Amino acid sequence: MAIQIVVPQLGESVVEGTISKWLKKEGEKVDKDEPIVEIATDKINIEIPSPKAGTLGKIIVKEGTVVPVGELIALLAEPGEALDSLKVSTAPAQTGAKTGAVQTAPSVPSSSAVATEEETDHKRLSPAVRRLIKENNLDVSRIKGTGSEGRITRDDVLAYIEQMKSAPAAAKVQAPPGPAPKVVPAYTPSGPAGPKEEIIPMTQVRKIISEHMTRSVYTAPHVTTWDEIDFTKLVEIREKLKVTAQEKYNVKLTYMPFIAKASVMALKEYPLVNASLEGENIRLKRYYHIGMAVGRDSGLIVVVVKECDKKSLLQIAADMTQLGDKAKTDKLTLDEIQGSTFTLTNAGMYGALASTPIINYPEVAILGIHMIQKRPVVIENQIVIRDMMTACLSFDHRLIDGHYAVQFLHRIRHLIEHPEEWLWNAVLDVV
Repeated sequence: MAIQIVVPQLGESVVEGTISKWLKKEGEKVDKDEPIVEIATDKINIEIPSPKAGTLGKIIVKEGTVVPVGELIALLAEPGEALDSLKVSTAPAQTGAKTGAVQTAPSVPSSSAVATEEETDHKRLSPAVRRLIKENNLDVSRIKGTGSEGRITRDDVLAYIEQMKSAPAAAKVQAPPGPAPKVVPAYTPSGPAGPKEEIIPMTQVRKIISEHMTRSVYTAPHVTTWDEIDFTKLVEIREKLKVTAQEKYNVKLTYMPFIAKASVMALKEYPLVNASLEGENIRLKRYYHIGMAVGRDSGLIVVVVKECDKKSLLQIAADMTQLGDKAKTDKLTLDEIQGSTFTLTNAGMYGALASTPIINYPEVAILGIHMIQKRPVVIENQIVIRDMMTACLSFDHRLIDGHYAVQFLHRIRHLIEHPEEWLWNAVLDVV
């Protein structure tokens, strides 16, 4: 009796496989447990061994065909059995066997020795190809196979998908077209044609600024550290003081005098920030001349408020207002723009939230001040709204180490966030 070779159970959840290669030919003898066919699945490639010694009598399923578990794929003739007596049974093979890929049955006449053309076409698809077709909802009849005997491969499916993507949009089913869109009028040049570029000579002020900025960047290795400062208390205090300052002293009280005063107190505790480098020497400065960057149409300029450690908050505010007005009207004297030891630059007045300012060389640090805005912050595990400002300190890393700069900026933050520790003495008196 012929021995039926069927597709065995190929693993959990695997219901079909592809006949990838016959390892034996029809009429070729095989030993027991010798591999006769290789079957590929999505998970594994497995060689099916012969259950007994004999001769491979008939290959029923060709290479490249997809077959379900339990499907009859070949007949094995036992020793002494004539090959021409082997017949394919019309009865379906039993699929319940898990360990055996074989079923013994008497040879019976068959009315059909091959699968129908429709079944064969279906079996040409490997599990991976069938899944790809299903995932993309494709019509398999439209895909041209380039594999063995016209079998559709994975590359054929992928190529068809790309072809679908590049197909003209008109091929898709669309609703009836609406009214034609209006045409954008063509641009028509107007006016006399003139040069599209213009060369403008730099002013003397701009030349000096350019040279100064270049010298600073190329001489001092810049590093910038950032910190967020809570201005809420200072905002409340300033709101109460600015009316009195304006009405009684005719002084416009901005936040700059407060920041200058806090900076001077921090500079006294961190003297290297109020210094300069001269060759291999450090010049420590025990006076505190605070520079203030002022924007003008003709170019940025730094005015200097002298002896800030000896002046009251209102005196500093008055000096800043006066110097700012003189800068905008080009009435500054040479003494009013020289000798600063530490500079403040306020980009917040233009809406900036942060920046990396360039040091006013030969100073070794500059403090960037920015817009104060209400932000949600966490205080004692509660989200609250506070008036916050991002402060950015650029410093010369040749002289100032990172931890020193961070501590200096933290000290400024502490003084601004706790104005009650120093402010009342600073309003009219010295620090």
